[in-house]
Amino acid sequence: MIVSDTVRTDLLGYNGGPVKTPNLDRLAARSMVFDRYYASSFPTVPARYDYLTGKPAFAGVGWGALPREDVSIASSLSEAGYTTLGVVDTPFYQVNGYSYDRGFNYFYDMKSQLLGTPQYSSYTAPGKTKRQVGGKLPQWPITGKVQPDPRTGEMDCPAPLTMVQAAECLEQIYEDKFFALVDTWDPHEPWDPPDFYTRRYLPDYAGERVHPPYGDYRKAGMTTRDVQVARALYCGELELVDRWIGHLLNQLTYLGIEDKTAIIFVSDHGFLLGEHGLMGKMVRRAPGEATWMRSPLYEEIVKVPLIVHVPGAAPGRNSKLACALDIAPTILDLAGLSRGSQMHGNSLLPAVLGKPFEGRSHVMTAMPLANPGDKVEVVDDLMRTVVEWQPVTITSSDWSLLYSVPGEPVELYDLRVDPKQATNVAEKHPDVIASLLEGYAKDLLRSGAGKKFCEPRLKSYLETNPGFLDGVK
Repeated sequence: MIVSDTVRTDLLGYNGGPVKTPNLDRLAARSMVFDRYYASSFPTVPARYDYLTGKPAFAGVGWGALPREDVSIASSLSEAGYTTLGVVDTPFYQVNGYSYDRGFNYFYDMKSQLLGTPQYSSYTAPGKTKRQVGGKLPQWPITGKVQPDPRTGEMDCPAPLTMVQAAECLEQIYEDKFFALVDTWDPHEPWDPPDFYTRRYLPDYAGERVHPPYGDYRKAGMTTRDVQVARALYCGELELVDRWIGHLLNQLTYLGIEDKTAIIFVSDHGFLLGEHGLMGKMVRRAPGEATWMRSPLYEEIVKVPLIVHVPGAAPGRNSKLACALDIAPTILDLAGLSRGSQMHGNSLLPAVLGKPFEGRSHVMTAMPLANPGDKVEVVDDLMRTVVEWQPVTITSSDWSLLYSVPGEPVELYDLRVDPKQATNVAEKHPDVIASLLEGYAKDLLRSGAGKKFCEPRLKSYLETNPGFLDGVK
């Protein structure tokens, strides 16, 4: 299982996007590509909880430690005799006692993201004054870590270091039956690929650095050039990741196990690079302020790539709805193990093998549930205050609904004719909204969300279903 953080599925080469991703393209060509795969819990840490447990983090666990009572697929596979390996540079598996390494026989928590890359120096573009877009670039607040050496070239970047380490580890375990999780945080910001990658997407790139302001990029002072630079940096970083995923995939060939190794490639969420007037994946009041404002989760964020390769299975593309909760039961199914009774997901293996597969009626994507005034850890392990109601996104085969509570803005998009979500048609389709909210209500109830979160969000629904929350604390 290969995870690359913050991947925009529409930018990948095999989806017709502009980023050069030859290795993922080749993998997709011999695999089942899930074209309607969506994030469930959002963002980084909640998504990993979903992957490893098959349960939604948004209802209670949120951005926090893996609860001791939860069973990770790593534990299940280890107990079943699999050699389990984790190689990660996403910097939240072990920090603050999060324990997402639980159950792995071997676990490498790489320090390449930690996050002591020197502050970007300001630059001087031809004919312009020195400036650095987005303010001072952050040193991510991971505690108790030694800063790595400054990067001197591509091989010092996180993705190469992680993929090379994973390839070396496979030499030790490839004769076993094994499960390997390889997780790189790139192309998550800060975007700092070697310049030669960036120039493939912006030929006149002059060394600029852009940090996303997490909000309205125009209000943040970003120019058209700044947006171009941001997109080019992101694309360059994504191409770098693809190159080194190729190194890991090639190792399977050299070890002679390519024809008997299943491969999953997935991401946790996407990113807005100027679409809808926004730059980032959430909206904060102002750069540096510890507050979250209304943060709509559009398609560019919630729709993410999923490739599943099973040797001998016919390649293809599947348009049925799937989500992050389906990863854990799929892996257990591949291993011949029964899914846990606590799992909310469904195995995708039937779809991969060309068997009947219905998919989901809808997918709910949400950040950890919080009401205005609540403080939550989201995005970078810092506590922030939620100032406005956060909309969830409920996606069906045809529709995308962004909804928080009655009285707050409602956005409904017909994805059949408006995949870019340009025209809000909420006023024209109250029946569609009502149907999607019924699924939303059932999701909240099944997830174990408490009355504090359910009552304000389901106020209208409860008026016609007054006993719906009976027994909910």
